[in-house]
Order: sequence, then C-alpha cells, then structure tokens
Amino acid sequence: MDATTIGLLATGLAVGAISGVLGIGGAVLLIPTLVLVFGFSQARAQGTSLGALVPPIGIFAALQYWRSGLLDVRAAGLIAAGFVLGAFGGATVVPHIPQVWLRRGFATLLVYVAAQLAFADPQRKVGSVLPGLLATAGLWALAGIRRLLRRPPPPPPPSLGGDLEYHI
Repeated sequence: MDATTIGLLATGLAVGAISGVLGIGGAVLLIPTLVLVFGFSQARAQGTSLGALVPPIGIFAALQYWRSGLLDVRAAGLIAAGFVLGAFGGATVVPHIPQVWLRRGFATLLVYVAAQLAFADPQRKVGSVLPGLLATAGLWALAGIRRLLRRPPPPPPPSLGGDLEYHI
C-alpha cells in the first residue's frame, strides 16, 4: 500500500470516528483535509466527499443512536429525500462556479456554523443568527482589509524590442 492509500484510509477512520462521536457531517472535516493535506481542488474534494457517502456509511452509527433512542427516523428519511434532490441540483452547478468562490463559500459556512454553535443563545429567537452574521462579516472584512494592504506586483521589466530608442 502506498502512502496516499494509507493516508486516505486513516483520514476516513478519523473523520468517521469524529462524526460518530459528534454527529457532524463528515464533510466539515473531510473536505478541508482533502484540500489542505491531499492537494485536491475544492470541487474535487466536494465530489469525493459526496462519493464517500454513497455507500451507507452512517448506517452503523445511526443504528447505535437509534438503539439509544436518539434517532428520529421520520425526520432522517425526510431530510434524506430532500438531500437527494438538493445534492443533485448543487452538483449540477458546481462545474460553473470558480474554484476560489467554492472555497470562499465553504469557509464562510464553516465560520458561520462555528460562531452559531459557540455563541448563539437558543432562548433568544431574534438574536440567534447574530453571532454567525457578525463572524462572517468579520471574515469578509478581514479579507477586504488584507486585499487593500496587499502590495501591488512590481511592474514588468521593459522589453528590449522596438519600443526603445537608443542614443549615442
């Protein structure tokens, strides 16, 4: 077995274990790992993540949750039906979206979700989206400031073609 094969198997094992423990969608961990560690493009990482879900990966974890009375089968079935249609529609438009915007959109979603989980007060309905909105606004403000502070590239050297005049 080569190093990439071992790395992908280890990644699947780690993401599966964390997903089983936290109940998160593996894509939150898998897509960044495929992009940053394995050098996948954003679109290829997203497609690979969805491809890994095709077999009934979560069935064993779901059975454990069901045995503990922590699985709403009706809700899971409805979500799965919606997921089929949504995933097909989303996958149809991915080839038409630039890679940089796929990556930025994914990063924005991660920041929003992280802020919501860390700071949102479920008792306050009106202000419940505020932490995520503030975090994503901060992310984009930081990106804008970074872009403004970036030094422009140096001008290209003059060509030695016919545009120059030589005087002796």
